[in-house]
Amino acid sequence: MIPETLVQIKRVMYQQRKYMLQQNIINSQEPGITPKKYCNHNIVVSLTTFGKRIHDVAFTIESIMEQTMKANRIILWLDFSFENKILPIQLEKLKDRGLEIYYCRDIRSYKKIIPTLQLCPNDAIITIDDDLLYENDIIERLINAYLTDMQYIYCSRYHEISFDKNGILKPYCSWNWCGKNTQPSHLHFATTGAGTLFPPHCLDDEVFNEEVFKKLCFSADDVWINCMAAKKGTLIKKIETHNAKGEDYLVNEDMQDIGLFNTNISIENNNDKQLKAVFEKYDIYKYIRPN
Repeated sequence: MIPETLVQIKRVMYQQRKYMLQQNIINSQEPGITPKKYCNHNIVVSLTTFGKRIHDVAFTIESIMEQTMKANRIILWLDFSFENKILPIQLEKLKDRGLEIYYCRDIRSYKKIIPTLQLCPNDAIITIDDDLLYENDIIERLINAYLTDMQYIYCSRYHEISFDKNGILKPYCSWNWCGKNTQPSHLHFATTGAGTLFPPHCLDDEVFNEEVFKKLCFSADDVWINCMAAKKGTLIKKIETHNAKGEDYLVNEDMQDIGLFNTNISIENNNDKQLKAVFEKYDIYKYIRPN
């Protein structure tokens, strides 16, 4: 449990950063993306939001637009219920600086990656979450790591998958959280919203099987994505981060009550059920083995 005083300090830091971002949203006319190519394909930042978070997601996007190295595209996915609604004025301003907004079926948090994989199959995709304000060089560090060796998925934050003495997955909450090893590994379970770069075609094509992921792990997109990386044989590598835990961002603590974390870990521990379901369906043990 985080002491209440620390939570309050984090709230103050978040609000201070949010205020500065808000001023830039209002006043800046600087492009939030770049036409400059870092390699032979685009770097695309992709995210989604839902419900009342629509009113705060602009601050997350602005934190990406102010990066030391900018992405070629920033795409926000909304479900069709938003299509005929008036969007917050902040998002309209960000569209003038390069933000693209598209609409799709409501596939929950999968909207941050599945539609972009389909729209931009030959581009590198960086996934982010809608309730975080990122350090201003996270995109630079992801891109530079990727340009060094394009065969890996690059993450800011991961948990190390652990097995018991019989080679069976240990409970998710008992894994080595926020690992620090920067060597590529099949045991790294990327927390994709912290800032994760996916090279083109790094996930098994089964990633698009909506019927299956809805049935097995509809509230755990990280489970699905990491298993599809393992099935493809793609290793995951942590980048160097300012924060030892890989948490180079400020969290909107007031939004945590409507996120997936409480459902998956704190309340029902659904991650274990969903991990078990996907591992058994695809025999992921063939691809991920204890060292």
